[in-house]
Amino acid sequence: METLAAPTLATLVLFTLSTAIGMIPVVKAIRVREARHELRVGSASRIRGIAGWAIIAFWLMGTWFFATIIGDWAVTGDLDGAVERSWLRLQILLEIAAALGESD
Repeated sequence: METLAAPTLATLVLFTLSTAIGMIPVVKAIRVREARHELRVGSASRIRGIAGWAIIAFWLMGTWFFATIIGDWAVTGDLDGAVERSWLRLQILLEIAAALGESD
């Protein structure tokens, strides 16, 4: 039971922080969608709407990355090993983030 206490606490902290941080771009994206009145391609409101979704995608990728570390830690019980194994996932996420950043 003691071995699952730290990953469980880390999961709760991650959930709380990711929800608090993630609400900012979600609320912004909702306000932009509600406020826009023109959806033609190339219009300023459409570009602003797309930009808001990239921020949400970055937030989801960060949350997923830390959740995989916590999950690996909970299964193996080895935090150092979980962090070491996360480097490949981080590299893949950075490539996806770079592609999203270029399209934004």
